Amino acid sequence: MISDLVQHRPPKFYLSCIVLALATGALWAYQGGSNVLYCNDPAQITDAVMITNVTVEGKTVNCGLFIKPPAVVQPVMPFPAGPDWLQTMAISMINRTNKIIVAGQITLNFLDTGDCRSAPCATAHIHLGEIPAIDAYNARTGKPLKNRGSHPLDWEPDQVLTVHIGDYINDILTESGLLNYMPVTAVSKVAVHIGAFYFQDGMKWGGGGAYAIPDPQHPGKFNDLPDNYFPGKRNHNWPPGYDQ
Repeated sequence: MISDLVQHRPPKFYLSCIVLALATGALWAYQGGSNVLYCNDPAQITDAVMITNVTVEGKTVNCGLFIKPPAVVQPVMPFPAGPDWLQTMAISMINRTNKIIVAGQITLNFLDTGDCRSAPCATAHIHLGEIPAIDAYNARTGKPLKNRGSHPLDWEPDQVLTVHIGDYINDILTESGLLNYMPVTAVSKVAVHIGAFYFQDGMKWGGGGAYAIPDPQHPGKFNDLPDNYFPGKRNHNWPPGYDQ
């Protein structure tokens, strides 16, 4: 009897099943998403700056942040978003030190164009603030650098700074040459890296590397501080929001 019922179902029934299956598949694909952000550079307890949150279209995305001691790391998960998602991206960072930061850099790697290791990739740098005058020299030639910061930065200890990618999108597209590879609406994989940051007194932190102070005898050169140096309480906001 069951086989008879199946054989005599009207064509509209099967059409409805197909439509339902397609709709369900489309919904699943949208919920799962195909865009990915990587903010998973290894974190060190001496890091001056750490990313606290990344949002796209106003919603937090999982991108690999160190989020809970002793070693809980956020998973990297694909997310859904509209074609202009890159312009809506916002990166929030905290100054973990006890010193004022006046300049720094964020790097974006567009991994749809290459993996940046075995194949070159389109890359852009977001320049924040103004490098202190004592640091603003070419390390090779010793000649003064042209300051590339957009406006002064006065980033105080424990303060969260949010960078809106849409404010820099024209510079990003120009520097990276991304449009030579693909339209910006086709971008689906981006890696975010924290670069060097400069303090009010001229000291520099190398973005995951050591701290250094300018060498007044050799413009553009720096003298490294000990590897375990940290200007502040090492366990403070390690990771962001935690104190040990």
